[in-house]
Amino acid sequence: MDPRPALAIGHVSLRVSDVARAAAFYEALGLRPVMKSPGLAICELRGGTHLMLFRARGTPRKGPVRSFDFMVDDVEAFRAQLAAAGLAPADLRDDARGGHRYFEVTDPDGHALTVFSSHTSGRPV
Repeated sequence: MDPRPALAIGHVSLRVSDVARAAAFYEALGLRPVMKSPGLAICELRGGTHLMLFRARGTPRKGPVRSFDFMVDDVEAFRAQLAAAGLAPADLRDDARGGHRYFEVTDPDGHALTVFSSHTSGRPV
């Protein structure tokens, strides 16, 4: 019997000003490139979720992304890896409500992305 949950998120989307530049940023974060065209790039996360980067009609809204966030197994090591790559992650913080550690990193359009420590408690996902 497969112990993973029956459902997964298939796609999430983000509007960006420059698809190629955004795709390069998300690939530097560790997402796997799936396809690129002038108006759309698709990058894959662990578990198969696709981040769809669409070219925005206007200027993308800067600030925190609330529709999704990321999680990694070792948030401290991942933050250090991004810092070494010059991606300027914010300092690590503690989430008092969820009991996670997290940091933010900002993409080229000013989207503030949150990266949390894993909350799977070692269960398969």
